[in-house]
Amino acid sequence: MSARTVLLILLAIVTAAFTAFYARNWMQAQRVAILASGAQPAAVQAAPAALVLVTNKALPAGSFLKAEHLKWQAWPEDGVIDSYAVKGEREEKDFVGAVVRTAIAVGEPLTDARVVHPGDRGFLAAVLEPGKRAVSVPVNATTGISGFIFPGDWVDVILTVRFRTEEEEGKGETRYFSETLLTDVRVLGVDQAVENTKGEPAVAKTATLEVDPKQAEKIAIGLEMGGLSLSLHSLAREQDPFSEIARAIGADPVETVPARSYTMDHDVYYMRDAMAAPRKGKGKPQINVLRGSKAEAAAF
Repeated sequence: MSARTVLLILLAIVTAAFTAFYARNWMQAQRVAILASGAQPAAVQAAPAALVLVTNKALPAGSFLKAEHLKWQAWPEDGVIDSYAVKGEREEKDFVGAVVRTAIAVGEPLTDARVVHPGDRGFLAAVLEPGKRAVSVPVNATTGISGFIFPGDWVDVILTVRFRTEEEEGKGETRYFSETLLTDVRVLGVDQAVENTKGEPAVAKTATLEVDPKQAEKIAIGLEMGGLSLSLHSLAREQDPFSEIARAIGADPVETVPARSYTMDHDVYYMRDAMAAPRKGKGKPQINVLRGSKAEAAAF
């Protein structure tokens, strides 16, 4: 190998090494420059969101919507449909007092189709629980507790009857008795209102009650027999979260009325017998005694 060839090979090796060194330094300088510039990846722009009115708890059918059941929740703009209640277009008060037509899950948007508003056709039917009936009873300042009964309260229904007893020789007397006809009955409405926004007592003419079919029959007969009055339950008891469950399974001993609870007039007017004038002869108790074909009256 000649000296010229060796020189050319050495020159090629040096040139290649210099080129590689230069390229490596250039790439390193570019990397440092990029890092020094502080360039960050472009942030992903969030899609605009609207505030939609939703429920913050699961509500079964027949529930009254209250302000504490509602909240505004961010909703993707492209997921909002025309029936949703959007903040700025609707208000919470548009739904407060309405009744849930079908069950609503937690966080589900409210729509007019899912609720029934007061005054709408079918509003009272939506309030009723499945299998229940609505009946109205006449009330006044006395039987309606001076207007202190409001929709949503729980009451007992008391029947008061006047009757006349027949005795010998056409004589008789007027007697009275009362009995607790129904217990744990929910008040659906007073007159034609199913809510009392002002919370002020007002003497009503009718109270609409939620009962089962058998209880509806008892009320119908009770109205023909005598007068009906309402007895109000404690509000503290009805606000107990376990009272509704206990009532449903028949394990609510508080304020429970014994079976066949009734009161006769002599339980109230207990001095009646003591003040009655003593009777002689015909007034004594007697029985008929039969001896063969002969009948005799024996007095005591």
